[in-house]
Amino acid sequence: MNKVFLAGLLSGIFLMVGIAEAQPITVELKMGAKRSWRGQVISRDGEWIEFKIDNSPKPMRIGVEKVTELIFEVEIDTEKISKKLENREYDGVIAMLGRAIKPFAEYDDIPSNLTKYNALLMELYYRTWEYDKSLLISSKIAKDSRNPALQKKSRMYQVLALIDGGKVAEAEAFISEYGWDQNLADDTSPEKLYIAAKLLALKKQYSEAMLCVAKVIAFNSQDPDWMQPAEILCAEIYTELGLYDSAEEVCRQIELFYRDSPEFDAAVKLRVRIKKLRAE
Repeated sequence: MNKVFLAGLLSGIFLMVGIAEAQPITVELKMGAKRSWRGQVISRDGEWIEFKIDNSPKPMRIGVEKVTELIFEVEIDTEKISKKLENREYDGVIAMLGRAIKPFAEYDDIPSNLTKYNALLMELYYRTWEYDKSLLISSKIAKDSRNPALQKKSRMYQVLALIDGGKVAEAEAFISEYGWDQNLADDTSPEKLYIAAKLLALKKQYSEAMLCVAKVIAFNSQDPDWMQPAEILCAEIYTELGLYDSAEEVCRQIELFYRDSPEFDAAVKLRVRIKKLRAE
């Protein structure tokens, strides 16, 4: 093949690839509380982004560290997502969220309005047993101090993903870092008691785990966020102890009172497992 022709062909290919990669993204860029502009992010070069303000003839280079938030225009059917969540079609929601935020992947280390979508992905990956993916997202959200409540929630999912992923040492170190293993009294917050119970159960310290679970159930009956998971954990611990009648009774109560919930699904699966264990 003619070298001149080949060079021209490669040049054209590289040019087309460059054009394909440099798709402008409509965004509101914030720098501080009172400084924001609407425009387009043209491209990114390491720690710099090229941003063109609406009606401006030329883009300008802005250091990533100066950007406090990017507000992207995310195309997503929230009603469809709500319906799928209601039906517990978690894989479908994960796919929808993935497609919606994929165009902004190059900027995912910059604070943005994508955090709420990533927070939902964090939860859904945990519910579908993809603990490493949940941990990756929760670790990133935990570094974002814009929303303290969400930051706290992400830390909860960090340690839950570590525990359910079987990473005992890492979970213990995390819990110790935040002092969640100290003073597990009756009035301790239900999330701390639940996390302690999960870790103790993983370590096969079932009596101590059951004590923490009992505190969640006894003193936090009006908190469904932790009451329901504590009840299914109670049934799981009974199962590990070979107390199948007690485990099945808890499962029946969960199926009766918590229909259309993740705990309902877990109870159904646990009863199938108990049936197999009885047969053995």
